[in-house]
Amino acid sequence: MKKTLAIVLALAMVLCMIPAAFADTSKTITDKSYDITAYRWHEKAFGDELNSAPKANSLTVKYNYEDEDKDVTGRFTEDKKMALVKVAGFDADLNADTDEVYIDGKKLEVNTDAEYKSYIGYNKDQKSVVFPVELTKAGYTDTYLITVKSTVGGVAITETAKVTLKFENTSSYKNAKTATISKIESKEKGMDAYIVGSKIYLDFVAEAKNLADSLELTFKDENGSLFKAVTWASETKSKGGAGAIINLAGKEDKLDGSKMKYSVDAATHKETDYRKEVVFNLETSGAIYETKKYDVVVRENVVETDPKGIYFAENTKTIRVGESYTPVVMGVATNKKINADIFIGTRADNTPVNNDVLDIDGSAVIGTKEGVAFIYAKYATNDNKVYDSSSMKIIVTAGEVVDNSDSTTYRVTASSLNVRKGPGTSYAKAYSLANGQTVKVASIANGWAKLSDGNYVSAQYLVKVSDNANTNGDTMYVTCRTLNVRKGPGTSYAKAGTLSRGNAVKVVRVANGWAELDNGTYVSYKYLSK
Repeated sequence: MKKTLAIVLALAMVLCMIPAAFADTSKTITDKSYDITAYRWHEKAFGDELNSAPKANSLTVKYNYEDEDKDVTGRFTEDKKMALVKVAGFDADLNADTDEVYIDGKKLEVNTDAEYKSYIGYNKDQKSVVFPVELTKAGYTDTYLITVKSTVGGVAITETAKVTLKFENTSSYKNAKTATISKIESKEKGMDAYIVGSKIYLDFVAEAKNLADSLELTFKDENGSLFKAVTWASETKSKGGAGAIINLAGKEDKLDGSKMKYSVDAATHKETDYRKEVVFNLETSGAIYETKKYDVVVRENVVETDPKGIYFAENTKTIRVGESYTPVVMGVATNKKINADIFIGTRADNTPVNNDVLDIDGSAVIGTKEGVAFIYAKYATNDNKVYDSSSMKIIVTAGEVVDNSDSTTYRVTASSLNVRKGPGTSYAKAYSLANGQTVKVASIANGWAKLSDGNYVSAQYLVKVSDNANTNGDTMYVTCRTLNVRKGPGTSYAKAGTLSRGNAVKVVRVANGWAELDNGTYVSYKYLSK
């Protein structure tokens, strides 16, 4: 009996131990929220944060596709524009080192030569998973099932996070159109320039040189018309990449009456791809323009065709006081325009005649006083033949004279305006004003504006700003890259949005340097131009 009882007790003890042996050895976690952050990948490290959301299961990631750089995704794979997504907040028990991370059922792996490889996977200290995503031009929405597996203390832990990411490309795209070069003109006597078919010829009288702002190109739009709206030129492109033998001094510049000056780097780019397939790029508020491809041919030791004399295209010209006029000088034999120097006519003893009536500013003639004067041109060929033209008559009539007891505000329209100590280019330069700056003008006479500080500027580069004026809904254009739109006339008012360079706006009123738009918002007036 005792033996039987002992056996029964032993069996009971075994049965009591069975639940412990077969206890739950796994742990599954789902339906949680996480801290989600998207980062730009930049120069082999985490870049700027694109967006983040705490305790969430979705995130919208906005980016400008055109501003993103391509990143190395592997040795033999295509470079792409990438971002890294960090999902943090996984269970605290996931403490073991593990590479058991899965995205949509597939093990999370990246190419061993990807720039971001060392950042990808599970971080046990931060309880987070980092994985790469591609930033595309079209944008997309995708849902990711992120699974992390680990065994801790004999317990198999599996946590699955469900995260939805929406990628939005904020870059705005414009219609692509074709521009044409209607005219090319050299501003250097040692170089001639012309276009034949798909080739641009640059002929140097001696060795090829690098010449700043030496070419002036005139562009026309797809309809064969000059550009009238605000138009910007950007860096040229060539078979060699960004930039070419003909390029801007900077990255971009605004056209002046459909014209743009370019520099020539003929000495730098000798027989390189930067001379081939050169394309000129323009942009308006509504379209992007490209010219056809040109091959640039550089020739050295080329003597120009002898013009056999020079003459003015006009015999007489009437201008107003303050008006600027650029006379056209032609070659007798070539019948082509040439860049001659202009001078005020002189007597036999070389003293100027009526030089108070005109002022010569480079190749331009400016009327400074009512009267009559004569000008002549002088030109030297690149092989040192010198020609003088016959004289041309300039009649200057009375122009606007403004004399206000109270100063009036004017805005500078030139890219840079010299301020002089007297009313003429012969006076010393005092300082300069930038485009968009406003000045107080005490009076205007003979084409020169006297400022409130006693100095002078050329009146042709000023436009009147009437405080509290109604502009009758004038259309104006943004001149800076990004212009803040505010809810009131001042920087203390809340921001209502932004405008980009070239955008057109309707201005209904200008007061104290702020323009009121037709939708009731405000922008700084100095960044607008007609």
